[in-house]
Amino acid sequence: MLFAEGLSAGLAMPLLLAVLAVVGLLGLVAAAWPQMFSKLALRGGHWVDTNAALQKLDQRFEVDAYVLPYARPLGFAVLASVAFLAWFLMRV
Repeated sequence: MLFAEGLSAGLAMPLLLAVLAVVGLLGLVAAAWPQMFSKLALRGGHWVDTNAALQKLDQRFEVDAYVLPYARPLGFAVLASVAFLAWFLMRV
């Protein structure tokens, strides 16, 4: 089954397209304005505390050093991925 049990197919497609639109917008920001993308990434990278049961998984992994220098190519890759997924979903 393609969609989750509790989510009807009529609601899943618009929701998926909305998520693709948001991701595409972030890709556009990364491609067109890498400095703004860096500011968004730094502002959005706040740490969320979890309980002690997940302490082993509760470790910070810093990806900014890998992502931010390549914001523009990453943005173009995200835009291409979103365009392909949107095209594919519109055909289904």
